[in-house]
Amino acid sequence: MLCYLNMEAEQGVLEKIRVLVGTGRYRIRLHAVRHMIEEGFDEGNVVEAVGGGSRVLEVYSLEMRCLLLGYFTVGENVRQPLHVVCDYSNPKVVDMVTAYLPQKPWWMTPGKRGRLI
Repeated sequence: MLCYLNMEAEQGVLEKIRVLVGTGRYRIRLHAVRHMIEEGFDEGNVVEAVGGGSRVLEVYSLEMRCLLLGYFTVGENVRQPLHVVCDYSNPKVVDMVTAYLPQKPWWMTPGKRGRLI
């Protein structure tokens, strides 16, 4: 279920995720790996997107998951948006459930939903 947290709560969740990822306490799940292979990005790109200037787009509080929008560098002055769904239910590790490049028609822009399936 999609839920919205106040900005302070979102920042707390985001900071928790960044600390875990920054200290190597994360797992990349099979669905994310599938997208990596199909879409041409790698684990380093996912870590960069989460650890940098990412922001929370959606929170699924019952599942203790959130959708992050971050960016990774693909060339000089070129950044690629990346969505990462993180499960933060375990206080010792964050699971990156999936990661994908936001694309039309599902996303009109990296931060704005398009057509739902």
